[in-house]
Amino acid sequence: MAAYYVVSEALTNTTKHARASHAHVTVEQRDALLCLSIRDDGIGGAHPAGGSGLTGLRDRVQALGGSIEVDSRPGEGTAILVELPLQPD
Repeated sequence: MAAYYVVSEALTNTTKHARASHAHVTVEQRDALLCLSIRDDGIGGAHPAGGSGLTGLRDRVQALGGSIEVDSRPGEGTAILVELPLQPD
């Protein structure tokens, strides 16, 4: 269920803010981690401190014992990389 929330929230942010024409989602298992990658070709420039969407996503991922990276350079789209433990602590 956690993976569904992460992907759903990331795609909602893409739809609302990115002005993207494409988004790509990858889900894979690496050892004891579920790795998610959500990338778009939008306007970039997303900042976790700039709104509740990325802040809420970061809070949820961290509460699940995971990690999140957001790379969103202006004009280059946004990439969100998430690793979640398959067996929570």
